[in-house]
Amino acid sequence: MTKVLLLTGRRSDYQTERTTDAIVRGMGKDFTVTAGFIGADLRDGLTAVRWVRRHAKQVDAVHAFGTDALTAAAMGFDGPIIFTPTEFPTRRALRWTRAVSAYRNVQAVATTSTQHRAMIVGGLADERYHLIRPGVDFSKIRRRRDDALRAQLNFGPDDFVILLNGESTRAADHERAVWAGSILHVLDPHVRLLIWGQGPRGQRVARYARTMPRPTFASVAVERLGAEVSYEALLPATDCVLVTAGAPVPTLPIAVAMAAALPIVSTVTYTVAELLEDRHTALMATNPTPREIARRVRDLRDDSRTQWHIAETARGEAYAHFSLSHMVQQYRTLYRQLAGGAPVDLTSPPPAPVAR
Repeated sequence: MTKVLLLTGRRSDYQTERTTDAIVRGMGKDFTVTAGFIGADLRDGLTAVRWVRRHAKQVDAVHAFGTDALTAAAMGFDGPIIFTPTEFPTRRALRWTRAVSAYRNVQAVATTSTQHRAMIVGGLADERYHLIRPGVDFSKIRRRRDDALRAQLNFGPDDFVILLNGESTRAADHERAVWAGSILHVLDPHVRLLIWGQGPRGQRVARYARTMPRPTFASVAVERLGAEVSYEALLPATDCVLVTAGAPVPTLPIAVAMAAALPIVSTVTYTVAELLEDRHTALMATNPTPREIARRVRDLRDDSRTQWHIAETARGEAYAHFSLSHMVQQYRTLYRQLAGGAPVDLTSPPPAPVAR
């Protein structure tokens, strides 16, 4: 029996929540995973350190999500620690990871190649960094359009609804998406914007949308459906997903949109380019101005054949490369190897995609 302590920091985003939930629920009978969350059941960092120390003798490894969780793990446990950043690593975070790694066996897990490269450049030995991409829970994906849900969100049957990708963060730059959506709505009142409303800038983006010339063009899901509404629940109300990231963002929301076979319009960053390719799985705006983004959305809307092609291609790639079972299997392997004192090797190929 492999026993793991899973600790999540204060900044728990959608991707982290889905990943930790899959680990807790899906590891199987040969594993015991005990989870704690700083800011929820663990009030603060000191409480988290005490919690880790209390379990330290009964577990084989601690998996820390976020730098505050890494700090608590390092202070309370002298065995193997797995560290998954919940944000793109800053220089300060990388320096701290190096410092902790000097006196603890820290194995860091990146979720994108861009993040993986940044970690290696940050100075930790290459054998201590690993890549495990997030997995999509395809059981949560509903592809059929839901007109009743659209009505709840104040959209009509003829509206073209654009969902802003994932949570509202500085890196996601949803303000740019709102500006582009406002341009489109002025040109065609049937073009509407759907904002999830989660994330540290969710309320700010909602307020910004209300400053536009026609503020009713945007609907905020958490205001109409409640704070507990999930990102996946919004997909049946959506005709297009818009990614306006200007910096590295979590990739799971993009992979979920791909799995739902929703056409995507996106800006170009190194992280986004790991998932999307222009005219293959998305339409890309190489010049990320609101006007250019709006033009690409219009190109997509006017070409139903392109919509179908990029959506179906993206769906196939999501099934091939973002398997939840493969992600969980990689974590099983990682935990077993660390518990047994073996070198970490996660190079096994992913399972073949399941026909749908």
